Amino acid sequence: MPAPTTYKSRELIVNREEKSLCGKLFTPANASQEPLPALVCGHAFGANYLSCVPYAWALVELGFAVYCFDFCGGGYAVKSAGNPLEMTIATEAEDVHAAVETLCTSESIDEQRVFVLGEGQGGLATCLYADAYPLEAAGIVLVHPTLNLHDQTRKLFPTKKNIPTSYRHQGMRVGRAFGEVAWDTNPFEHMQRFEGDVLLIHGDEDTVVSINYSRRAANVFTYAWLEVVRHGRHTFKGATQEQCIEAIRTFLRAAM
Repeated sequence: MPAPTTYKSRELIVNREEKSLCGKLFTPANASQEPLPALVCGHAFGANYLSCVPYAWALVELGFAVYCFDFCGGGYAVKSAGNPLEMTIATEAEDVHAAVETLCTSESIDEQRVFVLGEGQGGLATCLYADAYPLEAAGIVLVHPTLNLHDQTRKLFPTKKNIPTSYRHQGMRVGRAFGEVAWDTNPFEHMQRFEGDVLLIHGDEDTVVSINYSRRAANVFTYAWLEVVRHGRHTFKGATQEQCIEAIRTFLRAAM
């Protein structure tokens, strides 16, 4: 997707306890003086903030400020502080909270219209964030969320005692804490407290995470919609990415 010509961007550091999250804030070039609605974007497992930039390009044109950031320890190419061996879906949920909280301190952001988008594991972390801070975000967008991580981990390790000090998960080495938190965390138990609007987007040809997980989630959240991307796999490109982005535009227009 080509970048628009009418936006500004700058580096934005977010502090969470002793760690710093690195990311980039995109804003409309000719924004009015009124506070802007905002979207915080969290990337998938092993990726970095660059995978979320196409959402920023699309949504600055709607008048949104969009913050794309790196999870602490969320990938080998991230710039945020933290070690993959210390990262868990719970720490990523706290990263999301820190990013939202920081944006809400700015007078240029309308704290009543802050949304969160998560891709893959970032979507799972967003579920946990929305459960822990149910009144903070106006709505959330979950793009092919890895809602199967709990089942996958329990299948791999029948008991928590079987989880090693470190192991390789989808090409990246993670620590025991990652497995223990995933083993304990059934995402469907973390959906009902959040009463904001939820958009789930999932490809019908996703072989990494079955679309059935998102179908189930759509029935558990209080207010949720599922956008099925035809011929969509676990990573959207070209036409499937355009369908995903158009669904997000439609959802955010309606949710505002």
